[in-house]
Amino acid sequence: MAAPAHFPYPDRSAGAQQQWAGDEEAAARFGSPAAIRAALLPEQVLEFDAAYDAALTTARQALRLDQLHQVLRVWRRVAWQTEADAHAVKEMADAVAEVRRTGNPREGSVSWDDLKAELGV
Repeated sequence: MAAPAHFPYPDRSAGAQQQWAGDEEAAARFGSPAAIRAALLPEQVLEFDAAYDAALTTARQALRLDQLHQVLRVWRRVAWQTEADAHAVKEMADAVAEVRRTGNPREGSVSWDDLKAELGV
């Protein structure tokens, strides 16, 4: 099973993986795929399973663990956020699902181009 297209795979062409200040603690709290999965919302479990399965398949085929490690790092962060504030994560997931389902932006949102212009980027 392939990971959904919206899964946040990082751009590995940039070289070193980005570190987050909480990565060490997240790795200690969610040291196994089972621990990560247990911390997720029910809505997140299928996406985690798909991403984990795709990373395992890649690891078997390429005989490399880098993608598997990256998937676990990303999902440890998701588990960390979910554990910290499950309600906020649920609201965000619901908002994303609504936008995907309707194709319409949420009220009060701005386009990426408008945001970049506003920030002068």
